[in-house]
Amino acid sequence: MNATLRLGYHFFLSLLLLSSCSSEKTTDDHPVKTVTLTRDSLSITVEPGMGGRLVSLTYGGREMLPTQRDSSGYTYGSTAWPAPQSEWNWPPPAAIDREAYTVQEVDAHSLLLISREDPETGLVLQKRYRLGPDSDVGLTYWITNHGDTTRSVAAWEVTRLPYGGAFWFYSDSLRVERGAGTTVQSRDSLRRITVDDRHTGKIKVFADLDSVPVSYTNDGLVLEKHTVVTDFYRVAPGQAPLEIYLDPAAGFVEFELHGDYRKLGYGETSTLRTKWVIRRAEE
Repeated sequence: MNATLRLGYHFFLSLLLLSSCSSEKTTDDHPVKTVTLTRDSLSITVEPGMGGRLVSLTYGGREMLPTQRDSSGYTYGSTAWPAPQSEWNWPPPAAIDREAYTVQEVDAHSLLLISREDPETGLVLQKRYRLGPDSDVGLTYWITNHGDTTRSVAAWEVTRLPYGGAFWFYSDSLRVERGAGTTVQSRDSLRRITVDDRHTGKIKVFADLDSVPVSYTNDGLVLEKHTVVTDFYRVAPGQAPLEIYLDPAAGFVEFELHGDYRKLGYGETSTLRTKWVIRRAEE
């Protein structure tokens, strides 16, 4: 098979696989194509047209990410950003967070996407979602410097969840911004954050990790996140391996993990790999 025919064959195959995994969702303005992957009791839905964002995570038909979308499309689903935040403040770079991603590969249980180059930083973000055999999702983020300037950067996973439930994790060292003494309950290094009406304002918790997973429980379901980055010294300045953000007025929390902070020359990449395991609380 010559190169032209081989390229056409793979393009046709990608379209066929994409159509078999996709459905159409409608926003207030226009239809947005989504890609849904399912394996046994677990299903995820990704919107390539909205930053390659993971917008639905269901287990046994029950949704874990029912956060309400704001008009700008910032505060819903699970996304990824470059760290540190001090490099861009707010909002996140549009090319990485909200603009359309190109679907590079898709099959029954995995999806690979890539952003366009951010014109301000020269950064490109590639994402892979892969469903495993044990009600798990493997997520990989590659952040690559395509610009002319050397940049120090890390990948940063940000998952929005409905306001409620509780977080459990082991940490020897943490700090709390804007929170009261009741934000984190502790027994030795075991920490718990209960997401309820005791919190009246925005709160951000920054923590190292003694071990993984970090667990979030809500309405009978558990989301466990695994990572290999556990120490403050490995992440971007001012950030932490685990960050939890509470916004009671907006009705959501953020479950965030940071990757290795590296100095990247042209074409160099920093990678963050996480693993999510979803189960019922009684399991």
